[in-house]
Amino acid sequence: MTIWLYVKTLNDVPEVAEVVCKFNYYQGEHAEDKYSWITERGKDEGEAYWEIKGKYEPLSDLALIALAYRTGDTVVLAEINDDLAANFLDPLLEKYGFDNVRWIVVPAKR
Repeated sequence: MTIWLYVKTLNDVPEVAEVVCKFNYYQGEHAEDKYSWITERGKDEGEAYWEIKGKYEPLSDLALIALAYRTGDTVVLAEINDDLAANFLDPLLEKYGFDNVRWIVVPAKR
């Protein structure tokens, strides 16, 4: 399933995405064993959006985890795999509170 999260805030999109990224950092036993999430500006020339990506230090490839953009007074974190729900919900609920975070779960296409 796929999740869309809606955070009611006037904070900038990168600031909301950074809350999630800071929560998702892992340092292994070895110095090169680092896994983190980063935020990058989307490459399309249309509406402004950001990509949250997973970065594993020894590899140059980045894995797309979610998209982030603003609509009105809400920041949307879109197309999140439901396996990663806690990686998003825990830091967002802690920072913005239950009353300001909503989510929609969309079943996978058949």
